[in-house]
Amino acid sequence: MKHFLLIALLFTVSSSFAQSARGGLPIPPPGALVFSQINQMSGWQACHDPGCAGGSGLGTYWMAQFQSQPSLSGASTEIFNSGVWADALWWKKLGGHDGVSNLLWDFYVQVDSNTASAAQALEYDAFQFVAGYNYMIGSQCNIAAGLWDIWDEYNGHWIHTAIACHGFTANTWHHIQWYVQTNHSNRTYHYVTLVVDGVPHTVNQTYSAKYLNWGSNLGVQYQLDVNASGQGYHEWFDNSKLTIW
Repeated sequence: MKHFLLIALLFTVSSSFAQSARGGLPIPPPGALVFSQINQMSGWQACHDPGCAGGSGLGTYWMAQFQSQPSLSGASTEIFNSGVWADALWWKKLGGHDGVSNLLWDFYVQVDSNTASAAQALEYDAFQFVAGYNYMIGSQCNIAAGLWDIWDEYNGHWIHTAIACHGFTANTWHHIQWYVQTNHSNRTYHYVTLVVDGVPHTVNQTYSAKYLNWGSNLGVQYQLDVNASGQGYHEWFDNSKLTIW
């Protein structure tokens, strides 16, 4: 009986460790706050002008929520952008949560067939504003460069990673997961792990937040950047979930 109990205990510990290490992502602790189906929430905001989103400000952009096709949940959100070197940004604020320092963002995206020839970059950001400091944890599939980029907020520019990204296969759902941390004592944020379609990538890069005197908040962003073609393209996102603790 003692041997059986020992084996059972070892199996439990081993299984727990395997689960926590699966995909390089942590298991959120009990009491973690979960924002589910962010794509279905009201209160999304958007911009297209160079002072907000960057880019040329040309062309048109829009968002349409509660799309039944294509969709995983039955209510995806569709975004569109067009215009030569035009960027369009959509964001959703979820309120101030200054006490959290772990963010696990999990969502699915699908793009149309125009994206391969029209997109400069597909951007996905999480952000936290604490005590006036902006922890802008930005990432983008930089199609032009063929790499994933991460954002250096303090210096205001993108940093190439070694992780390849040449875009996404059209008309297919792709699963993206980011685990990132913020440190409010030294005002830094840390990219820990990126998982794309089940393949984990260790990022392990730290950057400094920037003081902007913004009020406390937390949220997520999606951005579409168009290349020199000016051709419009669509992206859908669904099952967008942010877990914080």
